[in-house]
Amino acid sequence: MLLKPRSLVAAAAVLALVVFGLSPWATNRENAPGAWWLAPPSAWAGELQAAIEQAGQQGFSCREQFVHLTGSGSRSTSSTTGKLFAAGNRYRRDTYDHGRLRESQWYVQSDDGLTMTSVRYNDKTYTVTHDPKARQKHVDPMKQFEALAQLLDESGRRVGTARVEGRDAVEFEIAAKKIDAQADDATMHVWLDQATKLPLKITYQFAAAAGLGQIVATILVQDHFDWDATLRADTFEPEIPAGFTKLESK
Repeated sequence: MLLKPRSLVAAAAVLALVVFGLSPWATNRENAPGAWWLAPPSAWAGELQAAIEQAGQQGFSCREQFVHLTGSGSRSTSSTTGKLFAAGNRYRRDTYDHGRLRESQWYVQSDDGLTMTSVRYNDKTYTVTHDPKARQKHVDPMKQFEALAQLLDESGRRVGTARVEGRDAVEFEIAAKKIDAQADDATMHVWLDQATKLPLKITYQFAAAAGLGQIVATILVQDHFDWDATLRADTFEPEIPAGFTKLESK
C-alpha cells in the first residue's frame, strides 16, 4: 500500500509539530551491534511493519501540533494542540486551544464507511456524520503507519542517529519529489525507536499556501508517542454532554 506523494501533505493536515530535544549519539553508537538501521531500506520497512502489527490492537496516543516558519527563519508554534488516540479500527482526536479542550472527535470505521462524532464544547453542540466513501487505508492512523513502512522501503534515506525524548532513535527522511518529480515540495522525517522500532516522532514540512504573509512553510508533528498506553474501553465511545444541541451535518 503506497501513500501517494500528495498524500504526504493531505496526511499532514490532520497532524502537528514542535521540533525539539534532538542530540547526536556518540560516533561508536552509530555502528553498535545489531544496528538494523545500517541494513538496506527494505529491512527498515520490515522492522517498522512488524512493530506496527504487534502494537496495532493495543493502540497508542500521541501529541499533535503546528509550527510555522517565516522567511527570516523564525518559528511560531500554534497555540492549538491535539491528542490522538488509536487502537484497532477506532481513533479519537481531542483539540485544545491554549490548553483548554475545544473539541473531541470520535472515528469508527466499518464496512460501509466512516462515522465521525464531533463535540464542540465552546458552543455546546455536536454532529454525527457518515462518509460511505471513506476507506480505512486513507483515514486509519495504523494503516498510515503501514503506508509509511512502504515509503521507507521505496524512497527512504537514513539521516543518522539521535536522542528523542530520552530514547535512542534513528532518523529517516522521505521526500515527495524522490517518489514523483512532479509532486508538491513536501518532506517527512520519522524517528524510530532503536529498540522497539516504533515511531517516536514524525514531522511533515511543506510550503505554505499563498496569502499567508511572512509564513513560507508549515511543519507538523506527531510526538510524545505512548505505545504502552492503557486505553479504557470507553475512550472510543462518543460522550455527548447533557444539554448539548445536535446540529445537522452538511
